[in-house]
Amino acid sequence: MAGRSDHGDHVFGMVADQIGFQLRRLDLLAMGSLYDFVAPLGLSPARATALIFIGLHEGCDQVALARALGINRASAMAAVNDLVALGAVKRQAGRDRRSNALRLTVVGVTLRAEIEAAFRDHEAQFFGCLSPDERTAFERIINKLRTLNAPGVAAETDKKPVSLRRVK
Repeated sequence: MAGRSDHGDHVFGMVADQIGFQLRRLDLLAMGSLYDFVAPLGLSPARATALIFIGLHEGCDQVALARALGINRASAMAAVNDLVALGAVKRQAGRDRRSNALRLTVVGVTLRAEIEAAFRDHEAQFFGCLSPDERTAFERIINKLRTLNAPGVAAETDKKPVSLRRVK
């Protein structure tokens, strides 16, 4: 890839020249950095994101949380259990006997504000090396790729559908 520093990626041969590989490596750096911002709050980036989702969708259930985060129901339950243990989320009777409505507690509302501040601080630090024009272009390209590769778009464009799944 022209103009790219190696960062030790040469050990991966031609794979290192793939944009997807570079995005994954960038994601690892970004999430590692974000972890440093939210860890003092007692959370991982994933748990912090779950708490924000619950705050934005008061009364949602674990199935909705799992779908939104792209995780299985057992992982969503583990996330909720952790947030309940922190005192940030409470379960209430849901729309039927099999589900619980999730809501932020007073602690959760305060924690959400702290998480959002940490996310903003991380964003400013991690992406602060980009000029405003570079950031706009980067966001535009990412959004274009996400839009054109979203599930369901493939039928309209004769492309193989992309599924959201965690890479292990």
